[in-house]
Amino acid sequence: MAIIHNYTHICTEGRFIIRCTRFLANFTCRFAVLITIAGLLFLYQSPVSANHQNAKTLEIAILYPTVSKQYSGMFERLIDGITSIPGFHFNTFRINAKTSVKTIKQWSKQHKIAGYIALGQSTYKLLETMKTDLPLVAGGMVATPPGITGISLSGDPEIFFRQLQLLNPGITRIFFVYSKKNNGWLIPRARKISQKYGIEFVPLQVRNVKEATLQYNIVLQSVQPRTDAIWIPLDNVAPIDILLPEILQVSWNKHITVFSNNILHARRGALFALYPDQYKQGRRLVALLHRHLNRKIKRAELYPSVDLKTAVNVRTANHLEMRYSREMTKKFDQIYPAYK
Repeated sequence: MAIIHNYTHICTEGRFIIRCTRFLANFTCRFAVLITIAGLLFLYQSPVSANHQNAKTLEIAILYPTVSKQYSGMFERLIDGITSIPGFHFNTFRINAKTSVKTIKQWSKQHKIAGYIALGQSTYKLLETMKTDLPLVAGGMVATPPGITGISLSGDPEIFFRQLQLLNPGITRIFFVYSKKNNGWLIPRARKISQKYGIEFVPLQVRNVKEATLQYNIVLQSVQPRTDAIWIPLDNVAPIDILLPEILQVSWNKHITVFSNNILHARRGALFALYPDQYKQGRRLVALLHRHLNRKIKRAELYPSVDLKTAVNVRTANHLEMRYSREMTKKFDQIYPAYK
């Protein structure tokens, strides 16, 4: 039995009405990516060096994609974090459009690989084609495909709601436009956490760019000053680069709080952004693979990122009439505008 939530969005006299109908239905899910309590406890534990039962050092493969300079830094920091964990011997392999399954198999055999850390969507897809029986964890992507254990670049809702309460405690409702493919797995946890903080969480599922654009337009017409917020997730279903100027302009005019998973949005005017600490996330991927190697993972699990940095736009905060103490601002990793 599972609870299914259907949302009907109605725009009446400029107000946004959401009716939530809950009903129970039987269904069979061939693949399920679940966030378990035990898994979440694992996330909040600090990664430590592995204590192997065997004296022999295990050979671990780190596969990462060939990307533009704009994105290469993220993978470099992930790899730095991964290789900082002692107790393993790490072998890096950069894939490109010409890399074949045969090449990876030969390379893996040559290096006696015992497990894989796949970084990036294209890297995982290649390993999926290889159909390896060796332990595999994935990172450096928003959502892993069904059946694969990994850590998402999307932040844990618990940390977002906690930070929101600190930076603007007057918020009572949050709108979240998302696609099922990228962020559907995050919705149950976000809904549960929102109840803990006494906030109404309004997830608005869309299927394509057209629907996402329409939904954002409806939200912008309907948000209530000072008490509503818009959470912009990592989700390519929405053309955020195109929509962001209007979102920020409306939020400025209406005193609406906007927060995001993207540091660039904070620089451009969102109140705050929580973005991944790739070095720490790399270390956590090793801890996750270690559990896999020790057969402590019973089923595939996709975890949100808990290693997050904070960027705050103090100009936006002042406009929203929020004032932060010096002690609080010292905890921010980035502050915008960056005054010299």
